[in-house]
Amino acid sequence: MSQQPAEGFGPISYQVTLPLSRQTLQMVAELIRAHRRRLRSRWRKATPGGQALVVLAVLRHDPRLAHLGAGMGVSAATVRRWMLEVITLLAARAARLERILHRLADRAAAVVLVDGTVIRTRRRTGRTNRANYSGKHKHHGLVTLALTDENGRLLWVSAVLPGRTADITAARRLRLRLRERLHAHGLTPAGDKGFHGWHKDVRTTRDCRGCGGACEQIVLTPYKAEARRPLTKAQKQANAAFAAMRSAVEGGFAALKAWRILDKLRLATRHATTLLRALLVLTQHEQSVRHVHA
Repeated sequence: MSQQPAEGFGPISYQVTLPLSRQTLQMVAELIRAHRRRLRSRWRKATPGGQALVVLAVLRHDPRLAHLGAGMGVSAATVRRWMLEVITLLAARAARLERILHRLADRAAAVVLVDGTVIRTRRRTGRTNRANYSGKHKHHGLVTLALTDENGRLLWVSAVLPGRTADITAARRLRLRLRERLHAHGLTPAGDKGFHGWHKDVRTTRDCRGCGGACEQIVLTPYKAEARRPLTKAQKQANAAFAAMRSAVEGGFAALKAWRILDKLRLATRHATTLLRALLVLTQHEQSVRHVHA
């Protein structure tokens, strides 16, 4: 039986513009080329530049892998393998939290913006189904925390947690001791109402090296109305000024979620942290290129 399509029903190809700089394509291609050199890979279906182009297209536009692979003459499994290989290489270039905090301290920064977001995923089966369901957003997903500077540039993203995890719970559960590390470098975290009460954690710290006794770290959060205690006019004005200062962090998340693969993650959740850190590296590189040419 012939495997050729019927007459008049052959595949139709079309071109799509990839809104990325050539410097980003070259950076990814150089990573792939160096990786193949280390592996002593003799032959691949695509050149390093070709693989980089396909992977960037997958990350930016999130097309069907079978459709994209058909244009390259490869299967969907090959495209997926290329993508996993590249995001592993990119994630290895992500700066660690300690180095980022050292840079902020060297620049005499005082405040760092912290916020959480939910990365939407497919519905899972088994025990992970309910754990990944976000009651706030009414869909399944994974929670990640991020740090940005006062201009909204993403600095760091955390490992992912189940979607039902609240922002403040994520900050407390992380083994990185986020609040303590920020305090050690003289940085004050600023979060939204989801981090209200984070400052109470300092009450348990009685021996703080930086404060010489009981910890006196400050966590900036907006005022929150309570039962029978509405906000005063001054508190509402303070909240408006605080929201204007924190609006930059939303721009940081918007730049990260411009990679449409995060619209609804179809990868296995074990790859989610690697993917986020790879996208962080790409986002920072794109912002650096645009800043140079601005």
